[in-house]
Amino acid sequence: MLRILRNKKTAKKVWIFLAIIIIPAFTMWGFGSSNRDKEENQPAGKIFGKNVSNLEFKKALSAAQTSAIMQFGDNFPKVQKYLNLESQAWERLILLEEAKRRKLNIDDQEVINTIQMAPYFQKNSVFNNKTYVEILRYVFRLQPRAFEEQMRQNLILAKLYNQVTDSVKIDDNQIRQDWLKNNEELSIYYIAGLFAEFAKKIKPGKKEISAYYDKNKDAFIGPQSLNLEYLVTESDTESKKIPDLINKGQSLEQISKEFSLIKKETGLFKQFAPPAGLKIPQETINSVLSLAPGKPSPMVKIDKAYYVFTLKELQPGVIPEFSELKDRIKEIIIREQSRETAKNKINACAQELKKNKPFNRAAKAGGLKAEETKFFKSTDTIDKLGQAKMFWEAAKKLNPEQASEILSDANGFYIIKLKAVKPVDEDKFSKEKAALGEKLLTQEKNKVFGQFIEETKKKAQ
Repeated sequence: MLRILRNKKTAKKVWIFLAIIIIPAFTMWGFGSSNRDKEENQPAGKIFGKNVSNLEFKKALSAAQTSAIMQFGDNFPKVQKYLNLESQAWERLILLEEAKRRKLNIDDQEVINTIQMAPYFQKNSVFNNKTYVEILRYVFRLQPRAFEEQMRQNLILAKLYNQVTDSVKIDDNQIRQDWLKNNEELSIYYIAGLFAEFAKKIKPGKKEISAYYDKNKDAFIGPQSLNLEYLVTESDTESKKIPDLINKGQSLEQISKEFSLIKKETGLFKQFAPPAGLKIPQETINSVLSLAPGKPSPMVKIDKAYYVFTLKELQPGVIPEFSELKDRIKEIIIREQSRETAKNKINACAQELKKNKPFNRAAKAGGLKAEETKFFKSTDTIDKLGQAKMFWEAAKKLNPEQASEILSDANGFYIIKLKAVKPVDEDKFSKEKAALGEKLLTQEKNKVFGQFIEETKKKAQ
C-alpha cells in the first residue's frame, strides 16, 4: 500500500499535494522531551505561555507522522528512527497557534477538494471512497475524521506560508546569474604556491622537532578527565518533578532519597569521549564543568530515559611524552614551513605584478610558474587546483589583463587572471529560465519562512 505513494507516474501530482502537506522550510526543533502521561489533559509543555495538553501533543505527533509517511512512502519504516517527529510536532503546534492569531481558517469544502484531488485516493482519475478508507486504515492508521482535521491544519499552514512569503520576488538578473554559475565556461592563467610541492623538500631533524616540543608543550596538553555521579529514571512523572527540586537547590543525594533512585557513577572518562554505553551530549558535559562540584546539572533525555549529572572528580589533562608526539610534531613543522614558503613566494609574485610586470615574468621572479587551465564551469574540478568554484567566481569579477588579489584554500595560495570566456547557449537559457526561476523563488521563500519560524520560536518560549 505504501508503494502507491511512490508511483513514478503520479510523482509530480503527489509532490504538488505534498507542497501543501509538508512546508519545505520546516526545521527540526523541539522543547526537549515530550510528556507521555496517560491522563490526556495533563500538560505536555507550553507555547506562548499556554499549556499544551498531552492530547493536543499526541494529535500533532500523529500529524507529523502522517506527513513523514507521505514524504518517504515505503521507506518510512527505514528512516523513522532518524526523524525527530516530536520536534516537528512542537513546531507544528507553534505555527498553528501563530496562524490562529492571524485568524487564518479553511472551510470544509476546501478540505474536501484537497483530499479528492490527491492522486493516491483516486481510481481511474476519480476519487474513490473505498481506496480512501483503505489507505487511511492500513497506511496512515487513522480514522477519516482525524485525517481530515490534519488536512485542515496543513492547509492552514500552507496559507500561513503563503502569507509570510507572498512579497518575495526574483528578478531576471538573479535567474541569469544563477544559471551562469552552472553553465558558463571560462579559462584562466594562474600562479599557484601549493603547500604539497614545498612540503616534499622540508625534512625536520630531531633537534628541530625536540626544540618545537619544548617551546610548545602546553599546546599538546590532553583533555581533562571526569567522573560524574548521576541519577536516571524512565518515569515521566519524576522527570517533571526533579527539575523543580534542582531549581530549589537540592543535591543529588536529596533527590535520590526523594524518589528512591540509586546514585551511579560513570567512572573516569575524557572530556570529549563520553563513556561507552552512555551517550552523554557534549553540551551536557560542558554544562556540568561550568557548575560547582556536586551541583546537579539540568535534566537531559538520553534515548528513553532522563538523567541528572553532577561532577564528582576532575583530573587535569596531561602533556604526552616527546616520544608520543615526535611524528605529529614533524608533520606540524612541515605543514607550517611549507605554508610559510608558499606565502612568501606568492607575496613576491604579487609585488612584481604591482610593478606592472607581465604575468609569467612576475611568477618567475617569485620562484613560481604561470600556468593556464582549459575551459571550466564553477561546478567542475580543475587539474592541480581542485574545486573550481572559488576560481570561477574570482575570475568573473576581473577585467581583461587584471590580476586577482591573492586567493587561498586548504591546498595553497593563488593569483589568477582571466584568459577567456566561452559564449553561452542563449537558447538553452531561454528554455531553462522559467523552471530555474521557480526553483530560485521557492528557495528564497523557504529562506524567508525559515527566518519567520526562528522568530516565532523565540516568541513561543
